[in-house]
Amino acid sequence: MTVAGPRGPGISVIIVSYNVREILDACLQSVYHAAARFSGTVEVIVFDNESRDGTVSLLKPRWPEATWISSDRNLGFGSGCNRGAAVATQPLLLFLNPDTLMREDTLQVMWDFFRSHADAGVAGCKIVNRDGSLQLACKRSFPSPRVAAFKLIGLGSLFPKSRVFGRYNLTYLDENTTHEVDAVSGSFLCISSELFREIGGFDEDFFMYGEDLDLCFRAKLLGKRNYYHPITQVIHFKGESAKSRPLGSFLDFHAAMVIFSKKHLELRALPLILLNAGVAILALAKFISSRFQKWPRWFADLLIVNLVLGVVAYVYVHAKGHTLFSFIEPSVYVFWNVLTSLAVVLPLAYAGEYGSGPARPRKVFLSVGISFLAVFSLSFFMKEHAYSRVVFAISSVLSAALLTSWRLAGSHGGRFWRKVVGGVKRVVILGTAARARTLAALIQNETLEGYECVGFIHFPAGPVPQEVRANVIGDLETLPTLARKLDLQAVIIALDEGTYPAALRVLAAHGAGSLEIKMLVGDPEPGKNSLIDLNFRN
Repeated sequence: MTVAGPRGPGISVIIVSYNVREILDACLQSVYHAAARFSGTVEVIVFDNESRDGTVSLLKPRWPEATWISSDRNLGFGSGCNRGAAVATQPLLLFLNPDTLMREDTLQVMWDFFRSHADAGVAGCKIVNRDGSLQLACKRSFPSPRVAAFKLIGLGSLFPKSRVFGRYNLTYLDENTTHEVDAVSGSFLCISSELFREIGGFDEDFFMYGEDLDLCFRAKLLGKRNYYHPITQVIHFKGESAKSRPLGSFLDFHAAMVIFSKKHLELRALPLILLNAGVAILALAKFISSRFQKWPRWFADLLIVNLVLGVVAYVYVHAKGHTLFSFIEPSVYVFWNVLTSLAVVLPLAYAGEYGSGPARPRKVFLSVGISFLAVFSLSFFMKEHAYSRVVFAISSVLSAALLTSWRLAGSHGGRFWRKVVGGVKRVVILGTAARARTLAALIQNETLEGYECVGFIHFPAGPVPQEVRANVIGDLETLPTLARKLDLQAVIIALDEGTYPAALRVLAAHGAGSLEIKMLVGDPEPGKNSLIDLNFRN
């Protein structure tokens, strides 16, 4: 189905979704706002890759204008794009990630660009991160052993303006000027439907990542020119789809680079091995760093688990009339402490407990209990090295209780305590309309856990609704002062969709000090909303 503008040729917007219902809702809002200002026809096609979060059942009635295609299994990004393109009817295709928000002029700008550049193969716009900074992947060169090596060892970061070392992401090019490039990002990729079909679409050997590079490479082989066109831009909340399969997404990235290298780079065995090894190391390093962002939290967990094991073992051994290391071999004691520490911390890290999100005490309690149970069970198979199952049993109960209490205490502690444990955050809500008031009620009723609402920040300018007049504590100009005086940790943007761009520009321009900036997407109802971290910090 189509929408917007006088009848005539236009753009088919193809979105492949996977368990991103809330941000997809916001993405569609931004697409239809842009469609309303577009001079031609806009066709929106959503291909859902077996989402299990109610994406189709909840959003299809909300957006009946779109064409919805559901898959009974996850086919990957490229396959989903191909199936969406197969039913597209417009001359220009835009492949758009579901975790993006476009400006109101985006569709028109890209349409005008293709009409004025007959040699264009693939084109992308400027893509910015949550904080407004450039997302480097929106303009790239094709990977080679040398380019990958400079990226891996950090020379690209040290010398971004160098045409030699900065080639991976073409950081030496002006980000605000249109350039011919090797490749653009698949999160926002425009191509004519005629060329897309001539190329044969995306290579479905790529499950996720790399298919955009491959498509751009094949377009250039046909004599076309690929462009980076920053006259318009989109915000990309990178990695929303990957959250539901964190390790799998990193493995997919490595596999994609291997496929691309074998397909397009005429490499001998040793360079190919070195390239693949470098990509694997880079992917693994990124995955590990994403799992251990909150170092005070995992350090505290390790400290508590080892203290509990030590104290319980000491008391138990002395109750039997022995000293600790006359009863237990030091190497055995160290082995089981290390094993137990890893059994507790690694599952929590994989689940994202040490990431950027708030602490989740219930998940911690359950995970710690299961970890100790696993270690306890293992001790039955290593009787000659297991010093006491009583120690494990008592330590499991105490550790689960203490690690959970450590997080729960954040809701009642002071500024330092909350910063360390990541407990309940004191927040203000940007906005005073019905959407903001409903969100405040969810927080007040503890339907939305992890937050304490202090009041409202009035935006945009205009009369303050009578219902919240008593709870409005200031505006954006006074926000930095309020943050210090009221010990605020976060601002939640809860505006009508049309005012989001203005709010984002104001926050990016003025900054918010140490405050976290979050944005409400979806309806402010239980199970139908999500808070996205924008990370606007100085």
